[in-house]
Amino acid sequence: MTLLSILSDLIVDAPIWTWGVAGAFAVGFTLLRYAVGTDGPRKVWLRWGLGIVRLFVLGVLCFLLLEPILRTLTQEVERSTMLFVHDGTSSQWVGEDSTARRLALTEWALHAPDVFIENGYEIESFIFGTQLSSLDHTESLRTEVDGSTTSGTSTVTMNLPRTDIGAAIEELNDKFSHRNIAGVIFTTDGLSNRGLDPEFGTQFLEVPHFFVGTGDTTSIRDVLVDQILYNEVAYLGNDFPIETIIKARGFKGSSVKTSLYVNGELVDEVVWSVNSELDAEKIRFQVPANKAGTEKIKIVSRLVGETARENQASEATLSNNSKIVYVEILESKRRILIVADSPHPDIAALKNAILSNKHQVVEVVWANDIDRDILPTHEILILHNLPKADSPLPGLVAEKIASNTPILFIGGAETDFAQLPIERTGIISEQSNLQESVEASLNTGFSLFKTPDAMEPLLMSLPPLSTALGKVRASNSLEVMLYQRLISLKTEWPLWAFNRDASGRRSGVILGDGLWRWRMEDYLRNDNFDVFDGMINNSIQYLSSRDDVRRFRISAPTILDEDERLKFSAQVYDASLNPTTDVEISLTLFDKDRKEFDYSFSTTSHHYTLNCGRLYPGEYSWISNCILDGKLYEESGDIIIKALKIEMSSIPANHSLLMRLSDKNGGQYLGPLSSIDVNSEKWSDLVFANVRKRDILHEFTERLDLIRYELILWILLGAFTLEWVVRRRQGGY
Repeated sequence: MTLLSILSDLIVDAPIWTWGVAGAFAVGFTLLRYAVGTDGPRKVWLRWGLGIVRLFVLGVLCFLLLEPILRTLTQEVERSTMLFVHDGTSSQWVGEDSTARRLALTEWALHAPDVFIENGYEIESFIFGTQLSSLDHTESLRTEVDGSTTSGTSTVTMNLPRTDIGAAIEELNDKFSHRNIAGVIFTTDGLSNRGLDPEFGTQFLEVPHFFVGTGDTTSIRDVLVDQILYNEVAYLGNDFPIETIIKARGFKGSSVKTSLYVNGELVDEVVWSVNSELDAEKIRFQVPANKAGTEKIKIVSRLVGETARENQASEATLSNNSKIVYVEILESKRRILIVADSPHPDIAALKNAILSNKHQVVEVVWANDIDRDILPTHEILILHNLPKADSPLPGLVAEKIASNTPILFIGGAETDFAQLPIERTGIISEQSNLQESVEASLNTGFSLFKTPDAMEPLLMSLPPLSTALGKVRASNSLEVMLYQRLISLKTEWPLWAFNRDASGRRSGVILGDGLWRWRMEDYLRNDNFDVFDGMINNSIQYLSSRDDVRRFRISAPTILDEDERLKFSAQVYDASLNPTTDVEISLTLFDKDRKEFDYSFSTTSHHYTLNCGRLYPGEYSWISNCILDGKLYEESGDIIIKALKIEMSSIPANHSLLMRLSDKNGGQYLGPLSSIDVNSEKWSDLVFANVRKRDILHEFTERLDLIRYELILWILLGAFTLEWVVRRRQGGY
């Protein structure tokens, strides 16, 4: 970089007169010292030299006061990148020669990228099941008999329980859509059992995609428990159905026995005949719910008859001959009653939201149809658009308001909240007969329960609710979750709030109708109703709950799939029931053999969290404790980790899908992995013929204040030091 180029990159945005002032200051103080002063060096050339040094230092300092900026240009070359994506799921190992196929995939993952590295490409490798995980191909990969693959000190499993090819393709597009990608090489068996169809609805990178087929494409002999259809919840004293679909391939003329076990005990069994090369049988069992808790339901199918042992030896795998599910037996459901003035879209939205919780049932009655003597049985009452100014509340409803029943009041412009007791609603309404549209804004200080994570961003796009024009004041007992917002003006008027009166009765109030639009908007934005349904069900949960005065509380799941992480959350309260994080919480996890695994919680805000990661399928129990004010507090529970056998299918590998995907995206199907020699140039030549290698030059311009360069400081200090030393040696000060 030459001096001329540095000067051309200097930017000084200062008026002309400031340059004059700076120059006059530097020259003036230099002359004052060396032209007028008498204590300088006597030699003329030395006075001139020190004067120049002084002028230089003062000139630079004055120049820096003008806030000069230095513009720098940085160039960076981005080389073309090839992406290698490997299927890490266990469906690839079904059938014969599974060990050879494991070794072939490891060899491919290790050495396939070498030819691209030699040709100047960057390489990024991934493994996927339901999501992408980075895989460093340069590290040592080793395939064990059980299918685990180790990469350095980290472990990458090749027995992942579910496959989502569409999600892997979408994640690649999200990660690399703005990168210099030359092509993508996928290695998979083409069997996807989760997410979108990879052929339709997925967004590919706009580069050639090449596919290599794994797995077994031949039809294999197998008996498998294909599906178990069941309700996750049943109720004590009832019989609940278990329906299973059993498939048999390649055993025409044989017999299959399907057995049902409940908590390890044989309950029922059915023997059926296989009538074709590919046959399926649907079997229905009835199971009595005799005790509350979690029931372990196991379906086992096996060949029977004279040739059963010989036929079983020819099965591709026996691991899919059984499947386990768990049914939770509850004593009763939470019953919710909606009393409405008239049919309204809000009623359907509320009903669907309530039924999304499997532990709840809901019934709707119209105010005009209420029997004089009795209301349907319920624990929670929801009033919609009641009461109205021209019609009083039904007597039975008025009695419920006066009772201890939790109530959620929902009403728009036609609802007369003035008829309702203030101690119940917690609001003082000064509204007219006119209506207006209001939007919602979140009260960040709301703490009665945890709101859905995606609620706050969704609120900005929700359509307005219809409410009565006027002012609404909140009583001291009201806890507001959502405030009314008039276009961009945020108010302190409640829109969605909760009240608890002096006697402990809990109520909720929503001052507006049109909630059905919120539920539709939630689906349009998020492809589900989770946020709206969560808002409704959390509200109901709060209204129906009783005060929990325990000082140590732990929240934990009871049933998880094996690919889910086991997470705990805990809260500790001081003597005043205020949350605290000043104590240590320990947790011990026990497997079925009583082997112990010890953990400690970490603190987050006002609560504790623990992530135990993924566990092997099985039944576990846990005990957690802490010492608070010198006293030991303890909580315990049980957890079931369900095994997923969806990969253990007898469906042949779908290489025809890989051919269609490669044609669709400008690549090629390179063939089954078993037919490809990773060291041969044949397959790599096909890839090179369809990709375009190009290096992209990126230029970055940066502007930095000149005063931030430390070199200038050291130069000025050196010049000052030089001047001072010379002056001292010449007898000056």
